[in-house]
Amino acid sequence: MIRRLHLLFVFVMALFVAGCSGVVPMYEVDKAHTFDPSLTVEQIKEGILEGAQAAGWNAKVLSSGRILTTYRIRVHTVHMEIFYTDAYYQFTYKSSTGMKMFCTEQDRLKARNIKTSGRQNCPGNGAPMYIHANYKKWVDSLDSAIHTSLASM
Repeated sequence: MIRRLHLLFVFVMALFVAGCSGVVPMYEVDKAHTFDPSLTVEQIKEGILEGAQAAGWNAKVLSSGRILTTYRIRVHTVHMEIFYTDAYYQFTYKSSTGMKMFCTEQDRLKARNIKTSGRQNCPGNGAPMYIHANYKKWVDSLDSAIHTSLASM
């Protein structure tokens, strides 16, 4: 009986580690998104703000064409900037805390993860080459909410 409990514990821990270890290439996430070209820039801004709120992100207008968004869940915090024009909007990674990421392919191959406390950026304040798979899920959710918001205008 104890052996079975031990094996069950090992199996559950293996699933937990496997679920938390995935990373995705950043280029799969930060790309341009288009929408109905008849919308005005003001409608686009409002659609992005409403979509961010619906997806659980905090959003703050920085200037015309730029919105800073923040998402916090458990120990993870992500800051992204959304650039928008009358033709498209694009997510750009700014910084994060508590996220697994790799700055280069060599770091990923050697498992040199820069998950640290405090603000995380790669050298030169650049975006990582690979980031925690949940980042993609959160950004996809935000993108879906923004699309829904813009489609209803």
